[in-house]
Amino acid sequence: MKELLTFYGETDGSTVGTDWDDPAVMSLRSDIIRGTIEYFRIPKGMKAKIWCKRISGRGPTDIVIQFTRDVTVASPTWITMDVLSLSSDGELTLEKRKPIIIRSTTGKKAIRVGWYHPDGTAKKTAVAIEVELDG
Repeated sequence: MKELLTFYGETDGSTVGTDWDDPAVMSLRSDIIRGTIEYFRIPKGMKAKIWCKRISGRGPTDIVIQFTRDVTVASPTWITMDVLSLSSDGELTLEKRKPIIIRSTTGKKAIRVGWYHPDGTAKKTAVAIEVELDG
């Protein structure tokens, strides 16, 4: 079974994130989710393939994609997998021939998206990430 999901989010205009290892966490939404989520948990026995990332808005803004091996613990350890930099105002689209792949053997792995403004000024930036779930 394969399913392609698109997650959308945007920065809230604050300067909460301090760097790539401690970004502000983005609230994500999708057409299959009611409300918003802070992370997407990968079902047991499936893998998530991140194919495409689109960023638009005000720069400089760094978008950080992180995962954790166990989202069920009280304080999960988030590992940075990818950092996308929008260096100035505009749009950036990154599509990969080889996606970022995260396999979930336990059902406890999760992905989240964060942001960081390197220049310390508050601004709005929107993000769309396409994730394929494959069994």
